[in-house]
Amino acid sequence: MTLNNFNQNKYLKIYLVTLAALSIYWLYYKSSVGNDSTISEWIINYQGGFTRRGLPGEIAFHLAKYFDISLRFTIFIFQSTTYVLYLYLVYLFFKKIKLNLIFIFAFFTPIFLIYHLAELEVLARKEIFMFIGMIWFYQISKKDSGNLNPLIWIFCILPLVTILYEPAAFYYPFFAAVLIIKLRNFHIFKILISLIIVFIPALVASWLSAFELLSNDGFEMMKNSLKENFGEECYMSCGLMGSKKEAIVHISHTIQKLKEGGEYSIYIYLFRYFLIMFIGSLPLILIIAFSKLKIKILNFNYLVYPFILLNLFVPLHWLMFLDWGRAVNITYVSSFLFLFYLYKNNYIDVDENKIYEKVNFYFDLIIKYSFFKSKRKLTIFIFIIYAFGWSPPTLLSADVNSFPGYRIPYKTIKTSIPKVKNFFQLPK
Repeated sequence: MTLNNFNQNKYLKIYLVTLAALSIYWLYYKSSVGNDSTISEWIINYQGGFTRRGLPGEIAFHLAKYFDISLRFTIFIFQSTTYVLYLYLVYLFFKKIKLNLIFIFAFFTPIFLIYHLAELEVLARKEIFMFIGMIWFYQISKKDSGNLNPLIWIFCILPLVTILYEPAAFYYPFFAAVLIIKLRNFHIFKILISLIIVFIPALVASWLSAFELLSNDGFEMMKNSLKENFGEECYMSCGLMGSKKEAIVHISHTIQKLKEGGEYSIYIYLFRYFLIMFIGSLPLILIIAFSKLKIKILNFNYLVYPFILLNLFVPLHWLMFLDWGRAVNITYVSSFLFLFYLYKNNYIDVDENKIYEKVNFYFDLIIKYSFFKSKRKLTIFIFIIYAFGWSPPTLLSADVNSFPGYRIPYKTIKTSIPKVKNFFQLPK
């Protein structure tokens, strides 16, 4: 099943506009919550010196002071603009790709776009800058474009992306892979030299973000500046800048969390997130498994091994924080966008017939032993359950969430009714 371009773009617009509207509503709602984790990350600033993820907070700090407005409202504007920009870039990236059934499942998986609304604690977190950077980079690295713009982008823009979200360093292989594809006709030595030169600023930015730590006095200055200027407390993500500084502290804290649930908790957590990642990525895995490279890159024919290499540093990123739901989302988005970069630029050949042979085999089994009598009805049922029936939790130790397709609109309506009543001053 393949949608024609008109219907596809229409449904894509409806879906993304809906996500955008809901996101703006919830970002505004969350901006008034005193202990929201999304805000806490955005109030980190440079008032006590350079520190990781402090640039957006520093800009918001000065804008709020200059215009004499609330810091939280300024952050809300920043977050809303950034997230809507991300959704718009997603639309531009996918609007010309004909989405067949397996692509539709890969796009609507609950570990992609809808995850940010299903788990509001992750909405507009700073990995959004890396996602925007990836789409931007892939758009200027089209097959028919020259080599200069991607090289300049890596040299000039990737360091900024890294300063905004320092774990982007774990995903540099995806950027490097695009450059290798673009430069594949050059001698291997020239490719390596080019990669080293253009990645130097990003690596320096990564090093500074990871090891240029905020001093205790600097942390106190940042806290005091927030309190004195805006009456804001430095809590949660901001508060961690004074304690969990070094990478080894983050890793040890995650390992401790893995073990604290009991003797077998580490195996339970790992197995749970293996299933979440596997089930959420299953359509993408099928596409990767049945795809061949049309171009010669380091003697690779199939995509499985390149994708394993590209994700080689990702497990280390997982160990550095407790929000494994976010880790699932970040890991998926990076691989998903790269795969579709290859596909839309005709670098790979997807064997859709083999994919549907596998899918139809299992669909036939389900129809044989269930009350479903047609594949169309079964497909619609599976799609609804798969796309809107579950979502990964935010924290490593939390259970899988159910039915975000119902809970998101329900929570939105439930929280908006009192606000509407107050606006119109209606009696309760």
